[in-house]
Amino acid sequence: MRAYLIATPAILVLAGCGLAERGRSVLWGEDHGTAAVVIADKVFTKSDLQRFFDSRLSDFRDPDKADRVKSNLLETFVEERLLLLRAERLRVEPNPQMVQSTMARIAIENPKPSGPPSAPGPDAELERSLAESLKIQQYLRDYLLRNVTVSEAECEEYYRQHLEDYVRNDVVHVREILVDDGARAERILSSLNQQKNKNFGELARVYSKAPSAADGGDLGTFQRGDLPENLEKVVFRLAPTMVSPIVQTRYGYHIFLLEEKILAHQQQFYEVKDEIQEKLLLQRERDLIARELDSLMKQTPVKIHLENLDFKY
Repeated sequence: MRAYLIATPAILVLAGCGLAERGRSVLWGEDHGTAAVVIADKVFTKSDLQRFFDSRLSDFRDPDKADRVKSNLLETFVEERLLLLRAERLRVEPNPQMVQSTMARIAIENPKPSGPPSAPGPDAELERSLAESLKIQQYLRDYLLRNVTVSEAECEEYYRQHLEDYVRNDVVHVREILVDDGARAERILSSLNQQKNKNFGELARVYSKAPSAADGGDLGTFQRGDLPENLEKVVFRLAPTMVSPIVQTRYGYHIFLLEEKILAHQQQFYEVKDEIQEKLLLQRERDLIARELDSLMKQTPVKIHLENLDFKY
């Protein structure tokens, strides 16, 4: 749930829906220079915002979408600061050992290049940012979301109301041999016929160029719609333990073996109970966080200084 925005020439004031109706006045305050965002009485500079963007946009390369992406990230930044402010008011503190162990893991996974020792600044900034993130997570887990539950009865009710979502399509378990040469494919198919397909895995390991060769050609399971149409027609016509005719594609010459076929059926509640519970729990947590953010927006003055942003918000 995003904030309700009231536009002014130089500043956008974020507030919860209904703020205007309550008649709260906009306090302009003093000019903060390079301030990008002011939340309550805390000033976040353009540099603070840029560091946040850098942490989220390391792989972003599409300048045409930059304004929209940065605008969304700006709102995320504000939301996270509001949650952090709430956590700090409740005196939530992350476990120092967790902070240090996470920092140690980051150091192992991202070793610094050899050379002169670097200044302590970046590590200190990373540790501070990590501590803030853990503080927000702990607040959500131990305070806001601690009583969120979904009963089995609620899961059953959801299942009954969404039976059509739990119809499992036909599923096939398939093996494959892929070679470059049509004549070789013919020889392999002949060998399979002689051995009643029992040597499929062995031949796949020896001759197949597909990544699945090491696993005896095992491709795993597929539902209708998962495979290209030309391959799906071939595979789904097979009966278990049967091999397909040779199928030529731009990748080479394929031979498929059908290990197993499970026909379409209505999944039973016990099969999908955990999936439903996780789905409902996640939705309730999201709704509760959205309501909390809406409440915090109504309680906390938030100002965005458009003149100090380097993107169109």
